[in-house]
Amino acid sequence: MRVLMFGWEYPPYATGGLATATQSLASGLARFGSDVTLVVPFPADTVTGAQMGVRVMSASSIASSLRLVRVAAPLVPYASAPTTVFGAASTRVAQELSPYRHSLFEDVDEYARVAADLARTYPHDVIHAHDWMAYAAARAARAVSGKPFVAHIHATEFDRSGDWPNDEIRSRERDGLLAADRVIANSRATKRRVVERYGVEEDRVDVVHWGIELGEHDDARGVSPFGPGVPVVVFLGRVVLQKGPDYFVDAAARVAAKRADVCFVVAGAGDMLPAMLDRCVQLGIAHRTFFTGGISREDVERLYRIATVCVMPSVSEPFGLVALESLRAGTPVIISKRAGVAEAVANLVTVDFWDVDDIADKILAVVSDAELRSELRERAREELDDPRLGPDEPARLTLESYRLAMDSG
Repeated sequence: MRVLMFGWEYPPYATGGLATATQSLASGLARFGSDVTLVVPFPADTVTGAQMGVRVMSASSIASSLRLVRVAAPLVPYASAPTTVFGAASTRVAQELSPYRHSLFEDVDEYARVAADLARTYPHDVIHAHDWMAYAAARAARAVSGKPFVAHIHATEFDRSGDWPNDEIRSRERDGLLAADRVIANSRATKRRVVERYGVEEDRVDVVHWGIELGEHDDARGVSPFGPGVPVVVFLGRVVLQKGPDYFVDAAARVAAKRADVCFVVAGAGDMLPAMLDRCVQLGIAHRTFFTGGISREDVERLYRIATVCVMPSVSEPFGLVALESLRAGTPVIISKRAGVAEAVANLVTVDFWDVDDIADKILAVVSDAELRSELRERAREELDDPRLGPDEPARLTLESYRLAMDSG
């Protein structure tokens, strides 16, 4: 199978889980014998790609005006267009931090123009595009080659923005999904949103949960900088409305009121970061809450290994790759009932994202009970050993989706 894949993120240029997911899927497809040409809109390290059996091509080598550098604020690639949801101040910050031109949409359109040339250059049997930023590129490629287009949806605009979606993004996302020959959703919950919000036919949407690769010593614990025996409660993700950092901070204050030894870490960046800093001061937990900003992949792994528990109170979480990564490192996870990962993994502690009292109670239960932590780790590890949660299963199911797309043509 020859795959022409259009991505928007790829390590080390990452603003969230999409980069990791794209890399994992592309390498999984290569292990199944597929010839994958992955196109990204920034200078790419083709040596790294070749080592995985994936040809990584940079669209910027064709159109120098299209580029991507490491992003300081993870929300920017998803919503750098002007919006009134979070006010003028956040728009100003987004413009200052964005590596794109003032309109993300111009870059998306330029990417699509480049895609047509790439479709003529690289023979392929199917076109695969990750999220709305790459859908126009895939459609342009299909117009040239006539090959089927599979749209992969990792998060909808409604996941990112709730009841205040950016109309332009919503329109582009809808048009791409409706135009696709096949749609891949990362959870049943995401599939429902695609069907209900955009009118995509249910039988054209395939659900492919993410998997994760395990190593022999993945769950070895790390040395905490807070000292031995100090419980560390971690929030790891974009500090934006979708991820529920405000619920985490409010729950942290309730935990702090009952235990004086617990430390809290908020790892990530986003437009809610200044408000969260202020909120910790107001709640009197600023001296016990540590904000890292954006951190490297290596530091993320270190953080998993020193954490006592990872908390993900997401308002919307289409899947939640952080949960799998945390469990792999031997760290129990408390996660919103809305997270798609709960469809695939049973040994998660689930909460309603808005119930900060319940979140606090469950944090206290995990940090206070060593036997509970051990049981959660052991059971989660058993689940992760199941091949259905391995790195090859998403690739296998994606190949099935490709074949359905090709048959429908």
